[in-house]
Amino acid sequence: MKFRFISYGIKYYEAVGELAPKHDFLFNLRDLSNPFWVPELKEKHGLELEIQDFFAKDDSIQLRLDKISDLVNDFIEDALKNSYRSDVDDITFAFRCTGGKHRSVYFAQSVFEKMQKMFENRDINPETGKKIAFEVEHVDLPRYLEVTS
Repeated sequence: MKFRFISYGIKYYEAVGELAPKHDFLFNLRDLSNPFWVPELKEKHGLELEIQDFFAKDDSIQLRLDKISDLVNDFIEDALKNSYRSDVDDITFAFRCTGGKHRSVYFAQSVFEKMQKMFENRDINPETGKKIAFEVEHVDLPRYLEVTS
């Protein structure tokens, strides 16, 4: 069983009438502090240290991250134990912000890394024999990265 974590920006999909990337669960992060409005952080993205530090200093963001991580962890534990889910091969957790550059990237990457660490010794679920895999994709991040040849 594969658990996917994706980040994306609403302005490229729902806001313009397009379908969002396929997902099973959606966490909307648009109500959180946005580094876009901090001039020295605007051009950075959620995988960069400056953005990670910005979010690490914000207690409300860390509280949300902890709550989401707990929820995802509980769901994964349940999914792995539930033999009735045998027809489900992958489950996708989506993290959405405005542009898919700061908040959603930070959250998707953080939760992905936490789940990998929590389940690192559980490659195979002993009850069902299901293999556990984790994957992260930052759908809109390439829009912001420089292309070099």
